[in-house]
Amino acid sequence: MCIAAGSAAAATLATTSQIVGIASTAFGIVQSVQQANYQAAVQAQQMDLQYRQAQQATFRDRQQQIAKYVGDVETQQQGIRQYQAQLNRNDQALNKSFAQEQLKLKEAKDAAAFKAQANYAKAIGAKGSLLAAGQSGQSIGLLALDADRQAGFATAEQNASIESAKDSAGLAMDVATDQAQTANNQAFSKIGLPVRQPNLAPDPIGQGKDLNLGIPTYNWST
Repeated sequence: MCIAAGSAAAATLATTSQIVGIASTAFGIVQSVQQANYQAAVQAQQMDLQYRQAQQATFRDRQQQIAKYVGDVETQQQGIRQYQAQLNRNDQALNKSFAQEQLKLKEAKDAAAFKAQANYAKAIGAKGSLLAAGQSGQSIGLLALDADRQAGFATAEQNASIESAKDSAGLAMDVATDQAQTANNQAFSKIGLPVRQPNLAPDPIGQGKDLNLGIPTYNWST
């Protein structure tokens, strides 16, 4: 009876050990699964956080790109307005120079015409004086001819002065035109090349929630 009771107890102990072993194994499996699930959840959270941060960083980069583009465009537009205003000022200065040179030329022509008329009157007066003096013969003809010749020389001198005034006016207007063109070119060079629209930073690649931030707004001041 003692032997049988001992055998039964041993069998019961062995069975109990097996049950305990199975339970321990099952608990270990459950722990492993839970640990794996926890690690997967933590990894998913980290990937989601990284993806959110990447989206936000990309959006900020795009904001900076767009802000720079808007600033560059508005700066160039201001330059274009200044260029157009400078063109108007240069045109006004050029027209003023032309008007001044034309006035000088007119004054020179008027002065020459007045002088030519005075020379003509002087020649007529000289001839009249010769006739009034009662001179006759070949000498009076020579003297009259000399008076006409002197008047002709004076008239030629006045005509030459007019041509000189024309040349001077033309040269001055050419110089003024060149100066205006140089000023126009300098003003144009300040505009710069056309501003190119930026290539916005690409969408980041990742796993997690898409924040749908999209493209930042172009805020134009004008």
